[in-house]
Amino acid sequence: MARARTTTPSKSSDARAQRSVKAMQAAFLKLIEQKPLDEISIKEITETAGLSYPTFFRRYATKSELVEEIATSEVRSLLAVDATKTSVPSADALCRYVDEHRVLWTVLLNGGAAHVMREEFKRLSEEESRTRPRANPWLPVDLAVPFVTSGIFEILAWWLRQPADYPLEDVVTIFNALIVDVAARPRNVRPLIGAR
Repeated sequence: MARARTTTPSKSSDARAQRSVKAMQAAFLKLIEQKPLDEISIKEITETAGLSYPTFFRRYATKSELVEEIATSEVRSLLAVDATKTSVPSADALCRYVDEHRVLWTVLLNGGAAHVMREEFKRLSEEESRTRPRANPWLPVDLAVPFVTSGIFEILAWWLRQPADYPLEDVVTIFNALIVDVAARPRNVRPLIGAR
């Protein structure tokens, strides 16, 4: 009988630990290009990374934790797309980023990490909305952010279930019609009673 775990994984920030984390993430990303998520073992991840099997458990308790960390990182990368030009990435830039990382995003959104990605996107969007000017300041943040986040992730998940040759331009059009035109275009609306 196996002994119960007596320690929790370390989130060490020393250089060696960070190299190991990067190696495991890179190994996972390489493997996900070759086979489905549920067929990837921790042993394969560590072997591909050139690390010992126990090294994995110094950082993660499960494969799901690794996937969640990658998902969180992908959301941050998505939000940083095109950020040098505008405070909010364009629909085209977002869709192009996802398209360039299609295999990974398909796995993450349709294979178990969608909730983590949505929550991180929502959290970061709420932070942004409190520190930057908003197109529609009359719109309650605690309503707008979950609404837009849900819409974005539903569109992306739907798109990634379509054939790979589904036109990117069509997805951008859908994105603009359902998200940008509805929630992000500035509107001249009388102040709402609850917003006072």
